[in-house]
Amino acid sequence: MSDVPAEPGAEPPSGKQPKARRHILLRLFGIKLWGWVKLVLLCILVGFLVMASEFDPANPNVDVTSALGSFLSTAASAARWAVANFWKPALAGAGIVLPIWFLWRLLTLPFRK
Repeated sequence: MSDVPAEPGAEPPSGKQPKARRHILLRLFGIKLWGWVKLVLLCILVGFLVMASEFDPANPNVDVTSALGSFLSTAASAARWAVANFWKPALAGAGIVLPIWFLWRLLTLPFRK
């Protein structure tokens, strides 16, 4: 081994090639199909929330703080409605799904490792 510093671009002493860096666009937008699907669903969800808060950026009297307040009050109202009303269908569905799930797990128990 010599104490001479390696030249730029020289191969590392271990013999392994350094990983090639991906292009900036691939690093920025290189996500898988499931990532794109989640991104589209998130855009739709946020779009529904913006439309529900009746935010109109073209309005000359637009006020971001009141729009944010309206959005938060609408979101809180939707959350209260969901808590008040979604437990009934969830409980009704659980009354059917959980016994079937338990029987399926019981029947397939000998085949699981």
